[in-house]
Amino acid sequence: MRRKPSTVGVAPGDGLVARFGAVVAYLGAETTSTDRILGTIEAVAEGEHPGAALAQRLAAVIFGSTVQPPPFGVVAPTADGVLILLRGPVIAEIQGAEGTRRLDGGRAFTWVDEIVREPVRRITIGADTGEPPTALPRTDLRAGVVPGGGFVLHAAVRRTGKAAEPRTSEPSAQAEPEATAAAGFAAMPEPTGASDAVAQASPAPRPTGASDAVAQATPIPRQTSAADALAPATPRPTESVRPFAKPRPPRPVPDRPPAWSQVQPAREPVALRKAPENGGTRAVSPAALSGDAVGALVTEEGAAYPLDRAYVIGRGPQVDEAVRTAAATPIVIQRDRHVSRVHAYVSVDGGKVYIRDAAATSGTFIAGPGTDQWTRISTSPTELPPGWRVRISERVLTYRGDEQRTGTADIAGARRRS
Repeated sequence: MRRKPSTVGVAPGDGLVARFGAVVAYLGAETTSTDRILGTIEAVAEGEHPGAALAQRLAAVIFGSTVQPPPFGVVAPTADGVLILLRGPVIAEIQGAEGTRRLDGGRAFTWVDEIVREPVRRITIGADTGEPPTALPRTDLRAGVVPGGGFVLHAAVRRTGKAAEPRTSEPSAQAEPEATAAAGFAAMPEPTGASDAVAQASPAPRPTGASDAVAQATPIPRQTSAADALAPATPRPTESVRPFAKPRPPRPVPDRPPAWSQVQPAREPVALRKAPENGGTRAVSPAALSGDAVGALVTEEGAAYPLDRAYVIGRGPQVDEAVRTAAATPIVIQRDRHVSRVHAYVSVDGGKVYIRDAAATSGTFIAGPGTDQWTRISTSPTELPPGWRVRISERVLTYRGDEQRTGTADIAGARRRS
């Protein structure tokens, strides 16, 4: 019995198609609740039968929020079948042993949920455009999120086949040698004296041993084999069939211009979490800032990032062009679905710090010292005065100016005046 794995073909169109384990989903648009829906699906997809848990978690996300969710369709395995969830103008076409039938998410005020218990061959889910979506040829989504207008799931099936009977070969005129190891892996005996060489030169029956079959099947150039014994040669000492080659001395490397990665300065990602004592990303303390830094962005855990360069903040800021060209340093916010891959930009110009939003779904907010009134910023650069804070999801960074150096200078001046 063998099992053919399930495949997920992606149909063209506007929207998103996601696959986490055995759970496949289609979202008709990207709204402020898109990340929460995808995060909920990813969180429960690791279970053996995530269908029941997924329905409960999605109900809390969809009906417990005032934000209008996008139309979506989800397929998830359960203990006794396959769960299909549809909301909004999304259709599902189910092809099984009893034929083809259709579900429409737009016919319910909340959503349409059904557990399909009969064997399913194919499930097609997409936007309700009058015709079911057609997957692009040779597409098979294994994991992740991609753009698409729907998907076609070919479910995994078990196929039973008869055990292959061993074929009995008819007796041939000449006996076949026994199967042996690959040439070079089995050592062949070498003649050790003239008497052995004469004995091997005399006619003998077809070889049946492993060494003779290898010697006659594959001649190896420049190696000692049984064929060498046929030549009238002087006795030679015993040696291996495939002697180990002597290591070659390293070739001198000519002078070459340095690679691009050697010319550009190295920019390591900065993880936005408290660094461990041994290893991990090293944060700079405010007292150790360089002379060019106007201050630092300090997290609630105490890690500080000197403001002598530009930063790109997000869940995957390495994809941004500024980071790829080493023009900015990435600050990674890990394991937070409310943070976009590229969420915000920080720059320093003329001794001032500016921050701008990267059109993130959940937004970027700033607030002055001593207040809890947060203001959402736009994609235009906004000046961040010293002492002000930046909030991205639940992470807060505070702009600390060079207070220590300024305070030291004031104390020294007061002493001179006194």
